[in-house]
Amino acid sequence: MIIFLQSCGEKEKAFSYDSTKIIEVKSAFLKGDSPEFDFELLDSINLEVPGNPPLTLIQDLVFSQNFFLLLDRKQGLLKFDNNGMVLLKIGEFGEGPDEYIMPYAIHLDEKENVVFVADWQKMVILTYSLDGKFESTSRKLPGHPISFYSDNDTLLIVQETINGTKEYSREVMISSIEPNILEVKNWERPLYSYHSNFTNIHPIPRIISRVGSVPLFYMPIIRGDISSHSDTDTIFRKQEGRLTPEYLLHFIGFDNTVQLGMWQVVMSNSHAFLRIVYDNSSYFIVIDLETNRPLIHLRKLFDQAMTDEMIPRPIKGDRYYSILRDRANGLERNPRIVFYRFPLEINQNSH
Repeated sequence: MIIFLQSCGEKEKAFSYDSTKIIEVKSAFLKGDSPEFDFELLDSINLEVPGNPPLTLIQDLVFSQNFFLLLDRKQGLLKFDNNGMVLLKIGEFGEGPDEYIMPYAIHLDEKENVVFVADWQKMVILTYSLDGKFESTSRKLPGHPISFYSDNDTLLIVQETINGTKEYSREVMISSIEPNILEVKNWERPLYSYHSNFTNIHPIPRIISRVGSVPLFYMPIIRGDISSHSDTDTIFRKQEGRLTPEYLLHFIGFDNTVQLGMWQVVMSNSHAFLRIVYDNSSYFIVIDLETNRPLIHLRKLFDQAMTDEMIPRPIKGDRYYSILRDRANGLERNPRIVFYRFPLEINQNSH
């Protein structure tokens, strides 16, 4: 597998995987028995509160001490208190300069008391005060923004280019942005950019994370075509202004005539949570990034079948949250946000 990367104005180069950490995921591991996912329940917030609007698909969440912000696909950006009650709506859907069409990710700047909203369709960043007042909007970005990442004092914005086909691959660009004036510092030459033969990246919004002190960047494999198949996948690390392969995920024992793809990736300080689609079935697995091995596969969490919303997402340290839906009696209710902790060591004798 050869992946080309353009970074910091250098020409594209092919990388060697000789020193890359190999993580083997065997088909028998997904189909076999797995230990229980041990966790300690810390708290929960029920969003089914009288007066709250129906929440259809939660796109992003950010937490503060006395409130949290929730981005819903249909409701837009909402501010909640810690009891789960909506305090106000921030921004409106529309084509005006102070409105968003397809809000996709949010970032909270508590020092400045503003929230950043990435509008995928308009290709701009908007800011609002925490009391709902529109502040500013950026000029049009080079690509569609899909996520934010705060690296120390630097705010990074991840974008994908407009087109992606088998003939013309889609490009992912990572640029820094000046928060006060919403000016992209790396306009013509992003901090990082790379190509791959996939046609759509934004179903996986979290492609940047940090394991320990090392920033990691996820590079998705080909997917979208039901007949597509690749038995390798790569997670990069930042090294001297470049992206270098850090982990090579090697899928072993899978039928290469059927679909195999990575459809969700969440990285924490020491673990990666993946949703793998193989032969039209989804498998959620936990990988230990320190020992370079898969630990368990998750079929249920809190006695519910796994969904994308339920995949563990890190908050701080060993604390995580998941979104749980209640579909009892055929009625769709607003979900709960469940906060929990799980031990750093998960016992497993074989994999």
